[in-house]
Amino acid sequence: MSKLEIQWPDEAAERVRAAQGRLERAGVALRARSLANRIGAVARVLEDWTRADSPWRRELVESFSATSPFSRGTVAEGLESALRAWDPAQLVAAAERELACGLPGPDGGLPARMLAPFSYTAVLAGGTIPMPTLLTSLLPLVLGSPVLLRESSKDPVTGRLLARSLAARDTDFARAFEPIELPTEDGDALASLLSAPCVVATGGDETMRAIAARLRADQRFVAYGHRVSIAIVGPQATGELERIAGAIALDVARWDQTGCLSPIAVLLVGLGAEARRDVASAIARALDALATTMPRGELPVATRALHAAERAEARMRAASGRAQLFEGRDSLVVLEDDAELRPAPLHRFLRLLPVASAEALRVALDALGAPLSNVALAGFPPEKRREIAAELARHGASRITSPGRLQTPPVDWPRDGLPLFTPLARFASQDD
Repeated sequence: MSKLEIQWPDEAAERVRAAQGRLERAGVALRARSLANRIGAVARVLEDWTRADSPWRRELVESFSATSPFSRGTVAEGLESALRAWDPAQLVAAAERELACGLPGPDGGLPARMLAPFSYTAVLAGGTIPMPTLLTSLLPLVLGSPVLLRESSKDPVTGRLLARSLAARDTDFARAFEPIELPTEDGDALASLLSAPCVVATGGDETMRAIAARLRADQRFVAYGHRVSIAIVGPQATGELERIAGAIALDVARWDQTGCLSPIAVLLVGLGAEARRDVASAIARALDALATTMPRGELPVATRALHAAERAEARMRAASGRAQLFEGRDSLVVLEDDAELRPAPLHRFLRLLPVASAEALRVALDALGAPLSNVALAGFPPEKRREIAAELARHGASRITSPGRLQTPPVDWPRDGLPLFTPLARFASQDD
């Protein structure tokens, strides 16, 4: 073992501890500002990112495209569409709604219920998409809690660019946010990071369980684990097939179908055999058209193997009449002859599953095997749509929307069924 390998864990842990000290000192100035002031400051930073001519978004497109497996067209469209859906006014309204108790009372005095911010918050970024990193890094600052962001190994650029945008807008906020890169195998550094009074993490369920096992009972842990999204298409979709198919294809192509908001399957409810073929063919054509402006990015080695295995298996079932394939330049749509949920290799590999009726939909949802995140609904009359939406809510869906909007939720949507700010907040009350 080299000298560098021996010293690196201690050095990384020391960098975490030094950052913690700086952030705790920065928190004093941050909390000296009123809640309303902090809300307004974060809203202005968000506006810097969401406006049409944002230089920060343009720079993120270029830097993220250079370091990620996604094509530049996919990154540019994904960031532009997602940030366009983030309205700073909605962020302000959510903060005022959820944290009203932290604002001064009618007489201008202290509220009966006050915010008691954590001295700092550790945010562990996960996945390959910048949007969750941006939002989870900004929210604690509203609450008066500085942020130590552990960057995802798959995204070394978003946190640093956010830090620069904070510095350009607000000195106190810039001092209260630090991104840090840590080696995944460094147990000492991770232990230091996880000593934060509030820990926020995004990732797989196994990772969330491992983090939870290392935390004390008095620490706050906000975990965003694995969830799945789907689309559900009803018989009325045939009347506007090209629009709906194009919108579903866009949901699939965005971020190459790799996020929790990407549809892993489309359930075709109450459609006859010919209508199902029409839907599958239309989605396949739309995906093929998107391959020109949003080509699929490079596939990881393991994903290439899974794609090859599932494609071969689908071809065997197609040869025996149990499936139909619609292949594009960098996509594959598989129209199954049953509603069995088979492996989803993603990266523009989409399965369409027939469901006999809305009543049978409940069984299909039970078989998903993972909690629901977002669901796109199309092709149902209003009354049936409300009925299905209620069933989806009972299955844990936190947002029900239309095709083409799965990947572009508003900034205040209830991720994993949670409010925006209160999971990260701590409160205190005072008696008269």
